[in-house]
Amino acid sequence: MAFQRRTRIVELPDNNEGKQMNHFFYFMFWLLSLSSLILNPALLSAAEAISEKDKIDFLKQIKPLFQAKCYSCHGREVQEGGFRLDLKSRALEGGDSGKAITPGDSHKSELFHRISGTGDGDQMPPEGEGTPLSKDELALVKRWIEQGVDWPEEANSKTGLSGSDHWSFQPIKKVSLPEVKQKDWVKNGIDTFILQKLEQEKVSPSEEANRSTLIRRVYLDLTGLPPTVEEWQKWNSDPTPDWYEKLVDHLLASPHYGERWARHWLDLARYADSDGYEKDRKRPHAWRWRTWVINALNQDLPFDQFSQQQIAGDLLPEPSLSELVATGFHRNTLINTEGGTDPEEDRVKRTVDRTNTLGSIWLGLTVECAQCHTHKYDPITQREYYRLYSFFNSLTEPDIGAPLPAEQANFEKASQVYQIAHQPLVQAIQDYEQNQLVSALNQWEKQNPEKKPVWTILNPKTVQAKQNTTLKILPDRSILAEGENPGRAEIYTITFKTDLQNIKGIRLEALTDPSLPRQGPGRSATGDFELTMLTINTAPLESPESTSKVALQKAQASFEMEGYKVDRVINNSPHTGWSIAPQEGKKQIATFEVKKPFGFEKGTLVTVSLQQSTTKKTYHNLGRFRISLSTADAPLPLTGMTDLVVETLNTPVEQRTAEQRQELLDYFRTIDPQLIKLKAQELAHRKKAPRDPAETTKAQVVDHLKVPRKTHLLVRGDFLNPADEVKANTPAVLPPIDTSSPDRLDLARWLFDPRQPLTA
Repeated sequence: MAFQRRTRIVELPDNNEGKQMNHFFYFMFWLLSLSSLILNPALLSAAEAISEKDKIDFLKQIKPLFQAKCYSCHGREVQEGGFRLDLKSRALEGGDSGKAITPGDSHKSELFHRISGTGDGDQMPPEGEGTPLSKDELALVKRWIEQGVDWPEEANSKTGLSGSDHWSFQPIKKVSLPEVKQKDWVKNGIDTFILQKLEQEKVSPSEEANRSTLIRRVYLDLTGLPPTVEEWQKWNSDPTPDWYEKLVDHLLASPHYGERWARHWLDLARYADSDGYEKDRKRPHAWRWRTWVINALNQDLPFDQFSQQQIAGDLLPEPSLSELVATGFHRNTLINTEGGTDPEEDRVKRTVDRTNTLGSIWLGLTVECAQCHTHKYDPITQREYYRLYSFFNSLTEPDIGAPLPAEQANFEKASQVYQIAHQPLVQAIQDYEQNQLVSALNQWEKQNPEKKPVWTILNPKTVQAKQNTTLKILPDRSILAEGENPGRAEIYTITFKTDLQNIKGIRLEALTDPSLPRQGPGRSATGDFELTMLTINTAPLESPESTSKVALQKAQASFEMEGYKVDRVINNSPHTGWSIAPQEGKKQIATFEVKKPFGFEKGTLVTVSLQQSTTKKTYHNLGRFRISLSTADAPLPLTGMTDLVVETLNTPVEQRTAEQRQELLDYFRTIDPQLIKLKAQELAHRKKAPRDPAETTKAQVVDHLKVPRKTHLLVRGDFLNPADEVKANTPAVLPPIDTSSPDRLDLARWLFDPRQPLTA
């Protein structure tokens, strides 16, 4: 039919020449029509053009369909849903919804379900955006998939510099050395190419420099320093024929070699000792990564390992300290600490910087051009940019202890010497408590001490927490915090009844417990706490609604962290408080005197509120504590006999409970002269313990979130304008990464894949 329509427009003469022309045009139109059918198989019926046994030709039969129906939304410029159909690797990889093509099985191929409208997803092309594929066209695609998805590499999309046909994206191949005349001049393969060019330009190579000049040159090249007079004399008078090779080896073994050549890498890695911007805060630990670079060069660490450890050392199996320190490479970004800075905006800027640096250092590509939009002739699209960005989007930025090997060795040696001297002091305390403490207690009891309590332990009536903490009253009248440890400011409120009058002080015992981190007494990861405010309200038992606040003064504590003194608890500020680090794992006590004694004749209802955890020290809540009152005159003792101890002393020995015996023994530990002496000796020596260099020598490193952030394409690069979600992946112009859910370690290894033309 097509041929018949075309022949009608030709007017033919009646003579023989005309008949010959008629045959000519008949043949030409037949040939053109046939070629049109061959080159556009979508116009043919599958049943008429190709038998079931014929192999589908991707270039002639499938690619024209994709170009006409699919590339506008899933081609080089746009990849909706993260799916790209103009490149084999990306098509087989799939999009954000998963794999799209399963070679050999059209029923498991989401692509076929979408174009045929037989799946759960929307049919493609969407209504109003293109003409659906015909039954014959669908049959072609189905048979192409069933035949194994034959897709020659030359069929991939190529457009000027943006495609993989550009020379810079081609795999590097070995070339033959050119022919030269002065073969004796050549010492290595590079010399051959230099000499070829010189001979081509009819220029003779320069004479070799004299020894003095060579010595100076190689020193400056390898160490950046000129030779000393002594060094110059040594090498200038060396009579051996391989003096130059020995000199080079000598300089490569010098620590100055790493110092000189590390400067180039530090520049590429945008190293700095401060944050930048207006505040430009110092980075006291930045030098630790710089030292790692120097050592890596001096140790001749292979470039692939050198790169992979910096990009993803934290993701290596059981990473060493050195491999963790290497990730400080990612901490070289600018950090904005100016007032009013949006933390998320600054985090995005740091992630952008890491993405751009990967491109410039390892790929040799200025990928940042694609941050805001796709450039028509650039090889990286905006979607691909944010796929690279996704590799770095879930980084965290901790500092870790990172002592140098010499520091660690000295510490371990000093620790051995310290432990040898310290262990006998610890053993003396243990021996005394196991073998002599009970007999000393019995002897003390026989002396009939005055059985008058200094502190009366209050028995809680009600306990309540403002957040989600569960407070449990224990038999010894202490209170244990369980359940969730809230990150917001927690307030414990406890009520007591007491018959005491003329009350002059209150005592808070922060007690250890096996259920707490490192025994407590706090609930932070280290067992610390921060008490920011203590308030006391009282009311007569007969009229509990008539409350009055008790004014406190003169606080003291068994231990105070520097900058977190106990008197801050009573200064009416919720932004300061009392902490006990680094003395966690031990019982701590604080006492507070009252300005005016209190206590009603017919009994008093006491309400104590403990406010904790300022915004700077979240999760630092009390784990176990106990509250006592005292009628003793000032100054109030931190320790002293409690009413429970007096009750125990007044109970016959054979009738005492285990709790009473333990309470009495704990009290006796605070007053036994011999135990106090032994503990004082142990404490004095403990203060001389060598300090772990991990506490002072830190390194800036990176880690990753347990639950990765979702990454979105940012419209015009604006962090406030996220668009489609994208998954981590590499640019389509380069060989694909061989995993479906790649991470930074996969990215680092991909850079050195033998197929990689830019870095491998």
